[in-house]
Amino acid sequence: MGQDDERPDEAGSDPRLRALGERLAEARRDRQEPESDAPRSSGLSGFGQAMKVGSEFVAGVIVGFVIGYTIDRLFGTGPWGMIVFLLLGFAAGTLNVMRATGVAKDPFAAKASKSSRRAPDGDK
Repeated sequence: MGQDDERPDEAGSDPRLRALGERLAEARRDRQEPESDAPRSSGLSGFGQAMKVGSEFVAGVIVGFVIGYTIDRLFGTGPWGMIVFLLLGFAAGTLNVMRATGVAKDPFAAKASKSSRRAPDGDK
């Protein structure tokens, strides 16, 4: 038989293999535990994150413009509906950018996590 035909108990007793396995397990644990100070990321590359942030901001402004323009056309309020909703769209786009970059917290995610941690009514 050749050297490649080692029995599993002989391979497992090698201290070098055991040390290698421990180092691999430690590296996997370190890789799975993100630092708490680091901003949360959705796993996108830098370019992908920039495209996401830019499109969220532009979408907020465009939706505000369209709603304001529609209100102005329906009610004949001149530019006031468009101005107000354009500013609201700008604010919504800015808030979405802040949420996407981790600067502002998402209030809906906080409510969902609080409701899932809440004790059942019988356990008070």
